[in-house]
Amino acid sequence: MSPQEWKQKGQYFSYRNQQIFYVQEGSGEAVLLIHGFPTSSWDWWKIWPSLSTHFQVIAPDMLGFGFSDKPRNYTYSIHDQADMHEKLIEKLGIQSLHI
Repeated sequence: MSPQEWKQKGQYFSYRNQQIFYVQEGSGEAVLLIHGFPTSSWDWWKIWPSLSTHFQVIAPDMLGFGFSDKPRNYTYSIHDQADMHEKLIEKLGIQSLHI
């Protein structure tokens, strides 16, 4: 799967006036996949079909990465990235998940 095909599977939500890309697919227990540095949610494409067959899988691009916005004048921090993940899970209405 190419990065552009991955992008077509995804959608966006707004976090601090920034657009955050994520892919969500499957059903059942929720699993949040967090990419490393300096990569993106596309890291998961090879195992995505297997995971999404058994779980509801969510994989966002952190702010500044992948298809998410990359603001220049922004104070990036790991705490802010964690807050972004929490807001996404809240927006999706997920009460329990695996990370």
